[in-house]
Amino acid sequence: IYRIHIPPPPLSYFIEHFFYYEGHHAEHTMEKFLPDGSMDLLIDLTESPKKLFHNEEGSSFTTYKKSWISGMKTQYILIDASVSSMIGVHFRPGGSYPFFDFPVNELNDMTVEMDCIWNTEIHSVRDALLNEPEIDNKFQLLEKYFLLKGKKKLEPNLFVSYAIDQLQRSPQSWTIAQLSDRIGSTQKHLISLFKKHAGLSPKSFARIARFQKVIKEVEAKRSIEWTSVAYDCGYYDQAHFIEEFQAFSGINPSAYLTQRGEYRNY
Repeated sequence: IYRIHIPPPPLSYFIEHFFYYEGHHAEHTMEKFLPDGSMDLLIDLTESPKKLFHNEEGSSFTTYKKSWISGMKTQYILIDASVSSMIGVHFRPGGSYPFFDFPVNELNDMTVEMDCIWNTEIHSVRDALLNEPEIDNKFQLLEKYFLLKGKKKLEPNLFVSYAIDQLQRSPQSWTIAQLSDRIGSTQKHLISLFKKHAGLSPKSFARIARFQKVIKEVEAKRSIEWTSVAYDCGYYDQAHFIEEFQAFSGINPSAYLTQRGEYRNY
């Protein structure tokens, strides 16, 4: 079972979707999750600890239990593929900040158990989800919780929202100076706002957005011509493209075609 639920406004301005799955039994033990410019909050509906691996051999790892947040990633992470039942929140880029009392860049490249941030209230939410048998009602529970958690902060920052939108549409077309001029801000103020709301600097976010354009273009085409893909996505030469692709995925573009999974970014 795999279900996605898109919440109504105002949550939809911040949360792209809630997701739920159960009965997932992978043949492999480890999955590589690529940086996509967003954050995920995960609530495990089983009792067994899950692993975040530190190397591709699987010999070193940290375990997490019950619920955790995966902050903005600047490189891929190696996650446990043995999760059989889970519900979670996929935030929009820049969408997690109303639900935290600190700048979200403090979570960059980190995975943190949620009781370290929201104390025992997250355990109450998890218990309610475990006691609710209907999937739709589980989603409604999450909606109510995040509406209360966001309270009066559920108003998008229009400067940051505009900058994120432009960088996702055409990351190669904007400099920080051009973006700050367009929104009527200094470059320093834009960078500070961006880090607070989206986690990364505009420049780092643009790099990931450009990488994601490549991933989306590859997934949409049957035949791949890498020189054309690199040019279309704004890389100034093939060497630059390969260097950036390896920085985010750990493999070269050709290897990606043989190793990619069923779902994008996994």
